[in-house]
Amino acid sequence: MLASLCEICSMSSDRDFNSISPSAKGLLVTKALTTIPFAYEAATLIWDADNLNKMFSEKANRESFIWLIHFENRYRTIDTLLSPPETKNILEIASGFSFRGVQLCTEEDLVYIDTDLPESMAIKQLLVKQIKDRNAIQTKGTLLMEPLNALDENEFNRVIDLFPPGPVTIVNEGLLMYLDEPEKRQLCRNIHNVLSQRGGSWITADIYLKKSEEQIDRTSEKAREFLAFHKVEEKKFDSFEAAAAFFSECGFSIAQKEVVAYERLSALRFIQDRNIPEEVIKGWFKRRETWKLVCA
Repeated sequence: MLASLCEICSMSSDRDFNSISPSAKGLLVTKALTTIPFAYEAATLIWDADNLNKMFSEKANRESFIWLIHFENRYRTIDTLLSPPETKNILEIASGFSFRGVQLCTEEDLVYIDTDLPESMAIKQLLVKQIKDRNAIQTKGTLLMEPLNALDENEFNRVIDLFPPGPVTIVNEGLLMYLDEPEKRQLCRNIHNVLSQRGGSWITADIYLKKSEEQIDRTSEKAREFLAFHKVEEKKFDSFEAAAAFFSECGFSIAQKEVVAYERLSALRFIQDRNIPEEVIKGWFKRRETWKLVCA
């Protein structure tokens, strides 16, 4: 139904990032099984009840549950580092089907700029309008929704200039693992230039470590095909030390880390009858962290 949705920003004309569209839709269905704000409601606006229930049933297997708790934790760890907001200006890049901006603008007097590919953003604008109308949402803050190629310095600065004066918090979830090293460095330059001038921080949930061949083999064929096509494993970091060194080279230091937002995970209700100890569950989150970065 929605043919041109992407989880990441389009970086160059010779790469077909629109092929990532199914992952954005699949991620929304996954999040709709949690209490992440507005995820379920957005899913009901896109799919009819029969199709949505069918997709929910398909996600009931073990592997899908692992992804479910992983993606909810990724989202919640950003929330943890954002709470309470340290600035009145927040920019989210490659936002996909995330409605964090709607949520925060109902709670806080701030300016939130939500960005993604133009076609994605056009569809998301319609969804947000329907969500706000359906719930008669009154916002304290200002929500702007803008198309953005996050690697285009001029476009990046154009969006930043929409903020009032003051420091900026930049947020991303589900982006860096699709970028090769030159693209990562370009994104870092764009963000560093903004933070060095304005102040603020960059919260990224994309500190992913490469998986072993054995771990990759345990995923579904569909997932392996997607990861291989986008060379996702190749684009992850070799270690957290290597990631820290990379960001240090790009002018950043690590101000804070968040690994598991255990108390916020609504998906744990699906395994509450199994009596799995908390320390065991926390051990599942060893290959990804959320970092708050500041200019060194």
